[in-house]
Amino acid sequence: MMDLSLLHDFHPRSDGLERDIQSLLSRSRRERRPCGRDAFLALLAGVPALRKTPGLPSPGESGPDYFTTLPLCASEEDAAACREHLKAVYGVTDKQSLLDFCGRQFCCQDNYLDFEAVWEGRPLFDLSSLNPAAAGFFLQARDFSAQFYPLVGHLGYLAWDISERTGHLRAALACGLLTREEFDELAGKQIIQAQAFGSWEEYAASLVCGALYWDFRQGTSLPDLQKAQRLWMDLVRTLLANDAAWDSGFWHVPRREKEYRLWPSEMKMYLPDWEGPNGCFVTDRVAVDGCRVGWCYREEPEQNFPDSGWRFFSGDESEAYIADIRHTGIYDLNTACNLDPDVIPLLSAPYRSAFVRGEDGKFRPEPFDLTEG
Repeated sequence: MMDLSLLHDFHPRSDGLERDIQSLLSRSRRERRPCGRDAFLALLAGVPALRKTPGLPSPGESGPDYFTTLPLCASEEDAAACREHLKAVYGVTDKQSLLDFCGRQFCCQDNYLDFEAVWEGRPLFDLSSLNPAAAGFFLQARDFSAQFYPLVGHLGYLAWDISERTGHLRAALACGLLTREEFDELAGKQIIQAQAFGSWEEYAASLVCGALYWDFRQGTSLPDLQKAQRLWMDLVRTLLANDAAWDSGFWHVPRREKEYRLWPSEMKMYLPDWEGPNGCFVTDRVAVDGCRVGWCYREEPEQNFPDSGWRFFSGDESEAYIADIRHTGIYDLNTACNLDPDVIPLLSAPYRSAFVRGEDGKFRPEPFDLTEG
């Protein structure tokens, strides 16, 4: 359970929108079953697939694999109708205009992470730097979003952005605006982001919260938001119903070089104002096995590399383990902070500093006595 008493500037609006969404997270969850990449992308776009798009087949016109198959327009006439729809409604005519549109419209998670940073006491910018109108809207949007934080936590509005982006990629591929290679490149990012979710129920809750925020951002009033919520809930419940697409438990996990403890979409921003090189070394005991940092030091950085000089270890690595370069990776300092936030207060220490974690869990300085090569 989240300890909301530890949050800062946390003033949720009492719209009651969160109560119905809670029911999604109370469902019993199917065990995950592996599926292919294309099937997973089709599932991520399940809600857009329920909307009628000119030139694309609808669920009623397709077979049982509709939600696990990427569509293709049946004829050039259908492809032209789909392209005209994308142009007329969204201004999308090619890959770049598609990227521009999605970047402008489906960035709700970026907004949410700004709010989350305030609540958790690590604001990413000074609110006084905004003009009065922008600051006022930020506060309204922050408090609107606060009602969803106890439900979705760091997941925020991520599913909404993934769903809508993947839906537009799906349509662009179907009508030939994207090549298969372009689609695979862009869609791969959505697959990686989706790994933050533990179930389709979590994905559904995040999607509905994001959809409501998107409507709120357009100026929708509370009565209309309540109507919109009923619509979004009906859509995700259709996909979560017994033996329906999301109830299948199908999930695709892309292969990685190592089974890192965190996916990029799970990470928070801890160092918005860090100046200077931000590279560091972290052993797999921390980055993969999930151990806390037990020992770290900052040496003179490697030249010609964006190196901060920081090296992080669990403290139980053997000399042979450390000597094998396959057990150590190069990371951004912000990644190291996500792996163990306890290191954040140490980062401004000068070169030739070293710290060890004591039995009380706190770091204390120790002599920097590494043998210089």
